Amino acid sequence: MIGLTLYDVLAIPTTASTDDVRRAYKQKALETHPDKLEPTVTEEERRAAEGRFRNVCDAFEVLSDPVKRKAYDNRIQLAQKNKKHWDEQHDRRVKTRDEWSRQVKERSEARMKERADFYESLKRIKEEKQRYTEMVEQFYQELRECHPEWESRRQVALQWKEMADKGQIPRRHTTRI
Repeated sequence: MIGLTLYDVLAIPTTASTDDVRRAYKQKALETHPDKLEPTVTEEERRAAEGRFRNVCDAFEVLSDPVKRKAYDNRIQLAQKNKKHWDEQHDRRVKTRDEWSRQVKERSEARMKERADFYESLKRIKEEKQRYTEMVEQFYQELRECHPEWESRRQVALQWKEMADKGQIPRRHTTRI
């Protein structure tokens, strides 16, 4: 079946006569009318009862008119015929959405893995730089201990470089012949 039909709302068979429709409407209207509710019901329950009563009235309006009932029956028959086609389209859309969702999830996980790998490589580079700095510093310390004059030469060379950068010492020009 295709869901709740107007026949289901009035609880009548599809072959019911106009008199059967009228009797079913009167019975359902008495059962579902919002004025029959207790005064202590909440506003939400009152709205739900009004909705049920509106459904009963709509069902009676369509099923009591022969022209509207014929058009409704034709739509129901067409819907039942097309239900399989609609279900296939729905299943295809669901599969497409699931596939899209899976691909999005995979891309997101891949980006997160790339980002984690990038941060891990940055961490590794910083650690290597730290080890290199420590190794160079250890090398210079050993050099200073073995050759104390090396540090004084280094200081003089740094002073000359600083003075040359400031323009206090003319740079040497060589000419080619």
